[in-house]
Amino acid sequence: MLERVEYLGHTVNFRTKKQSYKSKKTIWNDPSEWAIFENTQEPIIDESVFLIVQNIRQSRRRPNKMGEMGMFPGLLFCADCGATMYQCRTNHFKPEQEYYLCSTYRKDRTICDNTHLIRTMPLTEVVLENLREAISYVTQYKDDFIREAAETDMRTRDKVLLQKKDALTQAEKRIAELDVIFKRIYEDNISGKLTDERFIKLSRDYELEQDNLKSTSKILREEVRQHEKCRTNVKSFIAIADKYTDITELDATILNEFIDKILVSKTSGKRGRRAGETIAKVQEIEIVYNFIGAFDFGKAIEQEKNSSRIAKVGIA
Repeated sequence: MLERVEYLGHTVNFRTKKQSYKSKKTIWNDPSEWAIFENTQEPIIDESVFLIVQNIRQSRRRPNKMGEMGMFPGLLFCADCGATMYQCRTNHFKPEQEYYLCSTYRKDRTICDNTHLIRTMPLTEVVLENLREAISYVTQYKDDFIREAAETDMRTRDKVLLQKKDALTQAEKRIAELDVIFKRIYEDNISGKLTDERFIKLSRDYELEQDNLKSTSKILREEVRQHEKCRTNVKSFIAIADKYTDITELDATILNEFIDKILVSKTSGKRGRRAGETIAKVQEIEIVYNFIGAFDFGKAIEQEKNSSRIAKVGIA
């Protein structure tokens, strides 16, 4: 019920199918096969509310072994492999020892060879500071924010769309190449140039590769379609920011209202001392907000302050 897009005023066809008219068994189609006709009737729920609900459902938290629920499960992802990051803690951990770890690294270090470990306390401090900057900027510079968010979204969307289109083109090209290869090894097998055993092995390998590519192409094709029709809903983000004058403490509700996901990069540099100064490890995180995507509020505030200083000097 909470996932039905009909409440947004859309009509959805081809949710199900049957093998034949004689069959009574209903088969559910993959959502990518649905036909969605938008704005066919009056919506009964605002789109921004619907999207937040989907975000909350996707990041539903479960109690850990100690019966506690963290704030970030479902929101943290490895910036390299894209896997979810899981909370790690024990009864013996102090609060400052709790951390999140890349799930791929945890299972197979040959796929993702960096821990992407991030401590919970510094992560919370960084996210809290970012949300405070977001509220401050939206409150003080609403018109500038609307303009800049639209421009940022356009640049990001175009870049991502280009990457996905390129990946889709390469996948479809390889699928076509494999069709030619299948024909060639079949002819070689018929003519005796290729043994039956070798033909069977090559066929299996190529079929597996082609099946994987077809699955990837299907996903990419849907992602391209979604990106092409995607639009920034700046006003929805402003409406959320207007609910808060300031945030003194984070909780799961606030995080899900503001944030779509957080990408955690690996640490760079080593701890040590050089010429009397401390060399600290550096770790970057990217916050992707609901409705507007990634937006550097700290940089935007600094630019506004610099513009104000220049304006004052000019007047003087």
